[in-house]
Amino acid sequence: IYGGKLTGYRATAQKTLAIFDYTLGNRGFGDPARIEKLRHFLLAGRAHRLRIALHDSDVLERHEPRLLMLLRQLPASIAIHRTVGQARNATDPFVVADDHSVWHLQQHGQPRAIVALHSPADASPIRERFEEIWELSEPAIGSSTIGL
Repeated sequence: IYGGKLTGYRATAQKTLAIFDYTLGNRGFGDPARIEKLRHFLLAGRAHRLRIALHDSDVLERHEPRLLMLLRQLPASIAIHRTVGQARNATDPFVVADDHSVWHLQQHGQPRAIVALHSPADASPIRERFEEIWELSEPAIGSSTIGL
């Protein structure tokens, strides 16, 4: 999903994409082709979801208008949260596609990541970690507040 690799994860995901990152800055969510792929993924089924947990949502609000427009168009399919409390200690951005594929940056700012496609054993602990972070987060950006 990062560094131009969204196509592989979007194609791998059947229903859900879960993303944890600091800001989503410099992750390519301003790319029209990436947003179109996300749109097609989300429109492919009623149960398709994109959940994003960020430490800081300000960068997204200021610099990712295409993603915000997609949120406004598909508010039931996308949720964006901001971490609070203990979740703010997380330092390893990752993406989980369904319960079977993962992209995991071991440390923020490092160039190397672990990628495991169609490997539930590798994805399961990261998926559980996302759920913990999600529980320790709060809604950050709603579809009704865009542009205000």
